[in-house]
Amino acid sequence: MSESETPSVVAYSWDDPSVCPFCRTELDDPGEGFVTHIGESPVCREGFDQWRSSVSNDIGGEWSG
Repeated sequence: MSESETPSVVAYSWDDPSVCPFCRTELDDPGEGFVTHIGESPVCREGFDQWRSSVSNDIGGEWSG
């Protein structure tokens, strides 16, 4: 993994699936690697949870994820 920036609950960017958008750490795998990473990083997990809640609120009952 590459060196990361200070983790933030606000995403830096969502433009590269191989990099965490909350701390810019390079992930071992864009899918499972992200899930593992947010399980190990409380700040990134909080950011993801906030993002997911916002998306869920925007979409309403149309999204089950």
